[in-house]
Amino acid sequence: MMLGKIKFATTAQILGMAIAWAGVCMGIDFTFNRHLWTGKADLPPTTALALRINHLCCTGCLDDVKKALQTLPWLKDAPMNIREGSLKTQEQAEVAGPAADYGGWLDIDVKDANQIDFVAIDRALRDEGMVASQMQFGGYRHFRFEAQVRHMCCGMCKDACERMPELAGTRKAGGLKWLDSVTAERATGKVTIHARYQEPGQRIDAAELLGAMDEIGLPPFSLRVVVSAEEQGAPAPIR
Repeated sequence: MMLGKIKFATTAQILGMAIAWAGVCMGIDFTFNRHLWTGKADLPPTTALALRINHLCCTGCLDDVKKALQTLPWLKDAPMNIREGSLKTQEQAEVAGPAADYGGWLDIDVKDANQIDFVAIDRALRDEGMVASQMQFGGYRHFRFEAQVRHMCCGMCKDACERMPELAGTRKAGGLKWLDSVTAERATGKVTIHARYQEPGQRIDAAELLGAMDEIGLPPFSLRVVVSAEEQGAPAPIR
C-alpha cells in the first residue's frame, strides 16, 4: 500500500492560523479580564446615586425627602432631580384621583463617593417618615463596601458574614449577583464586601445588601462606599 505525498502548510497558512488563534485568545482574555485592558481614568467630579422613594406623589413629599437627606453634610448642597418628569403640587394632589404608582426615582450627584453611607441615608429618610426601597449606586468600574457591625462575638459570627452570599435568601432569589466576596474582621467588626467588575451603566442596589445583612442577623450601623482614585472611571448615566 502506497502512501500519498505529504503536504505541509504554507508559510501564509501558518501565519493565518497563528493570527486567528491569537485573536481567539485575546477575545477570551478581554471577556474575562476586562479590568486589565482598562487604562487609568481621572477622578470623576460626581457619582450617580439614585433612590427609589416608595412614596413621592407630590412636591410636598419631595420637600420632605430633600429635608431628610440634607441633614447629611455630604448631601447638603448635592443636586437632586426627579427622574420622571415633574410632580404634582400639593394642591393638585389634594384633588387627584387614585394613581397606579405613588413612588418615584430621585437622582443625586455626590462629589465624593467615599462619603456615601447607605445606613445614614436610610435612617435620615425614616426619621422624616419616608423610605427608599432601592438605593442604587454605580458609575465606577470597581469598588467595595465597608460595613461596621456592633456584634461579632465569635468565629461563627465571622463565618456567617463571610458566607452571606450563600446564606441570604436574597442571593438565592437571584439578587446580589454583583457581589464577589466578603471578608470580616472580628476584632474591629468591619465587614468588607467586594463588588465584581462593573460594566458601564451598571448599578447595584445597596438596599438589597442591607436586607441580606439583616437576614443573617448582623445589621450594620454604617455601610460606606470605598473607591480608590486608581479604580475610578467616569460615571455612566442612569438608565
